[in-house]
Amino acid sequence: MMLSFRSYPSTETNVHRRNTLRELAESALLLALAVLLFRTFAVEGYLISTGSMAPTLLGYHRRVECPACHFAFSRGAAFDKFQGSTQIASADFEGDLDVFSATKCPNCSLGEINARVAPRNEGDQLLVQKLAYEFRDPRRWEVVVFQNQNDAEQAYVKRAVGLPGENLQVREGDLYINDELQRKPFEIQQAMRVPVSDYFHQPEDQDPDWRSRWSKREDGNDWDLSPESIHFRNTTMDSQSEMQWFSYENWIRSGGEHETRVPVSSWPSTLKRPDDPRLKYENGELICLGTFSAYEKQQWLQKCDEPEFQSAIEKLFTESHIAPIVDAYGYNSYEDKQYNLQHDLMVSVEFANLSGPGQFEVQLTDGAEAFRVVILPDRKEIALLRNNESEPLWRVPFQAPKKDEPTVLDFSLFDQQVVVAVNEKAVQPAIPYTPSRKRSPLRRPVRIGAVGIECQITGLHLSRDVYYTMKGDDPGKVYQLNPDEFFVLGDNSPVSLDSRVWTNPAVPRAALIGKPFVVHLPSRQGEFQWKGKVSHVRVPDFSRIRYIR
Repeated sequence: MMLSFRSYPSTETNVHRRNTLRELAESALLLALAVLLFRTFAVEGYLISTGSMAPTLLGYHRRVECPACHFAFSRGAAFDKFQGSTQIASADFEGDLDVFSATKCPNCSLGEINARVAPRNEGDQLLVQKLAYEFRDPRRWEVVVFQNQNDAEQAYVKRAVGLPGENLQVREGDLYINDELQRKPFEIQQAMRVPVSDYFHQPEDQDPDWRSRWSKREDGNDWDLSPESIHFRNTTMDSQSEMQWFSYENWIRSGGEHETRVPVSSWPSTLKRPDDPRLKYENGELICLGTFSAYEKQQWLQKCDEPEFQSAIEKLFTESHIAPIVDAYGYNSYEDKQYNLQHDLMVSVEFANLSGPGQFEVQLTDGAEAFRVVILPDRKEIALLRNNESEPLWRVPFQAPKKDEPTVLDFSLFDQQVVVAVNEKAVQPAIPYTPSRKRSPLRRPVRIGAVGIECQITGLHLSRDVYYTMKGDDPGKVYQLNPDEFFVLGDNSPVSLDSRVWTNPAVPRAALIGKPFVVHLPSRQGEFQWKGKVSHVRVPDFSRIRYIR
């Protein structure tokens, strides 16, 4: 019989294994301790639950794609109740986040979008540098995380706008410190801008109450505008050559609180006066409140065939749909909202293959002052002019990119200052200005022209600034900050609960937690099927990882 013997490790081997296990355990403990210390004193992750900082930072939301123009935007959603210090702002937002409420596309104004079909996403996850304010105070316009003064376990995220010792007031959507208008740097404008229109998301529906917001009016115009591209090709340049334009009109499908007036010499004797409170005839004018629909237009055209009256009805239909730009958010419900007129805009034009002896021009107005950016490709110059003045405010060299390489021109009038940037770099220092008269509503704020050149526009966006609103019984209230206090506001101004409404409006220095510096794990909902059933799972959305400004 053969006996088998089991081999046993030597005493030295057993000792070695025990030492290895001990080293691993100690290493794991030290790593856990290091992570704990790092999180406690240096960096910590936070989850945003509400939309008071939208669209800069998102709480629980639904990523909605407009069924007409396929423009994607975020819509606030109800959030989960959560107890703990790693969730930001679980009670700082007064917006109606019920997805059964109204959702409207900010790009083409299509209303009553069913946001329920879009899966719900969690809020942005931030990494917060907790030592950032140990050696300095927050700067103006900086995003900060701080403790709720009434609940030390709850954190808020807002933008610091008022600094220690300052007098602060909000007027007509702008921030004033010690009676001086505060103007945002270009990088802050980029971070805070709110979308108004994207040319390359044109609606595909055949709604009779919709027309493209970007259009040309003149016959024989060499601008080629299609939903997929914008081209200009006419390099002929002589003394008879004139600028050719296409422009933006803020067309909305329905609703609105604006007033439209169209002259007509008299009311037709064969017609009964309108009894609709939204439509009336007074002192030789047809007056309409809000939009005059295609259906209403057709009804009135059928009632009277007088040429002047029919022409007035047609004009009333068109002009009533071109509404003033207001401070609406796709993130919020649009029902029963009082909107404010918006005058601070930014137009962003991405173009390529710009060449020729003529010029390319972008004009932008705030309702009182108009400014023009002119590019001369052959002379390699770019200039800024005010109104119709012939002498530029500045003229500097412009180096056109190589063929097929795009250039992005950002042109803004935020906070009564002119900023022109090429490929995200300011061409010259911002130029502050004071409007020469009261600013009128912006219905047609932008136009783009060309003569004697060739170019292709590959991106065209219109955005607006945040319009700060005051709340409470005293809209003109002045806030005086003590030497250790800060005033904070949310970017989603209409619905954010912040220093404007808190009993103690100022945030003390001791309440500061830190500075968020990166959205490190934004999320979206993925789908998978199992046994015929569709389920949603949260997956990282790496396309939205970004630094916070």
